[in-house]
Amino acid sequence: MSVDTIYKVILYPFITESIASLKAMTNLQGTAGDPFIDNVDDFRFKGYAVCSDVTGNLDGVIMMHHYPETAIAIGNSVCEKMFDEKYEHTEITEELSNALAEWGNTIVGRSTDLHGRYSLEYNFSSPYFVHDVSDMAKYLAGVTEVVTVPITVEGVGRYYFNLLVRSVDYQQVGIKREESRGIENTHTTTLETSSKILLVDDSAMIRKALKRYLAQLGYHNVIEADDGASAVTMVASESPDFMFMDVVMGEVNGDEALRQIRAAGSNVPIVMLSSVTDKVLVDKCKDLGISGFIFKPIQADSGAEIIKDYLKIA
Repeated sequence: MSVDTIYKVILYPFITESIASLKAMTNLQGTAGDPFIDNVDDFRFKGYAVCSDVTGNLDGVIMMHHYPETAIAIGNSVCEKMFDEKYEHTEITEELSNALAEWGNTIVGRSTDLHGRYSLEYNFSSPYFVHDVSDMAKYLAGVTEVVTVPITVEGVGRYYFNLLVRSVDYQQVGIKREESRGIENTHTTTLETSSKILLVDDSAMIRKALKRYLAQLGYHNVIEADDGASAVTMVASESPDFMFMDVVMGEVNGDEALRQIRAAGSNVPIVMLSSVTDKVLVDKCKDLGISGFIFKPIQADSGAEIIKDYLKIA
């Protein structure tokens, strides 16, 4: 299988989404280099990576791979763009790790969704993170080929996309990048600023950003939950007037929490959040009764405006 074929079929959506998300979620500009084959025996872990396992007619791992200094610079920029403040961390803190996780989740989520729209015979796992050099051996077990694409970030350095291939058998398909801000809220009555709003997201960073955007709009009665199970409990105990809820979370996902909330009889307006724009998922949530669906990322320069458009009730 040629480098060109693997790049076009598997890596191309990740590269284009990575550069687009870099532009949208940071103040940085990225440019992709030419794909090439890495020597498996010489391949080394650079220090920080977000990964997604590939199964089906392709068996391997997609790896978005950073040197620590590049990860720090990008993490600082993600924070700056989200909160409109200067960040100058010099090491990977918990806040930067959360920022990089959000950036990586957005890229992997949108890229794998684009693959899914073409009914291709391979699947991707939820993204996960690798920090430990000693972990790399298990990812290289059985790998016969490593396809690498360098991304040069202006004024920062490089990060890399690697496709670690164990086996592959698939047909070449062209893939286009699709843009969407979300599914609008069709209601017309604006939520009163005294209303109680529940934010549900396993990312403390996203909750912090949403809380800040809501405060800019005059909403200060805000409560938080970090997973779907807590959301179900808090709807019963706190009776919120409105909710924003992430879809992909650690234990109970937002779509399952939504189902449980509706099954319990609550009609609280809920706007879903996700970097995954899968039509089946969106339709499932719409069938359960939602007041809109926001596709991440949300940034400081437009966050309050986007949130305002969804703060409406029947």
